[in-house]
Amino acid sequence: MNNDVKTDVKLDRMRYKNDSVPEMLAILAIVFNVLYFFSIYETNADFFYTYFIGMSIIVNLLFLLVCFLSSEEVKNYHSTYAYVMIGLAVLQVIRIFYYPMKALEAEAITSGQSTLCIAYLVASAACLVVGGIISINNSGKLNKYLETIGK
Repeated sequence: MNNDVKTDVKLDRMRYKNDSVPEMLAILAIVFNVLYFFSIYETNADFFYTYFIGMSIIVNLLFLLVCFLSSEEVKNYHSTYAYVMIGLAVLQVIRIFYYPMKALEAEAITSGQSTLCIAYLVASAACLVVGGIISINNSGKLNKYLETIGK
């Protein structure tokens, strides 16, 4: 078979198949976020008993909600949600410099616990960035193919 025919068949199959890699990477980012959440709050220190804990919990819930929504949409080649995933990755990186660092400075958590929390946030952000890039690439290929066949 000709390479162009193989490529066309592969692109045509994308119309009927979910984009599962970005979806699974978004779910993995959620898992890393949950691990971060458990790790940061496993210490029972007075530092956490402020209004910041409420804000942190709300941010975590919103992250989980938006990330899951994005995972469901990127599997259907909606590139807009791939950009949302990249935005969530930026949020995860920003979170590194706020709560784990402040808790470490206040000696509410150990340096090992802080390192673990930071690793979870970095892993979550990495999954979101890679998933977003893959989704943008795949949805671009599919949209270009759909334009060539007139759909």
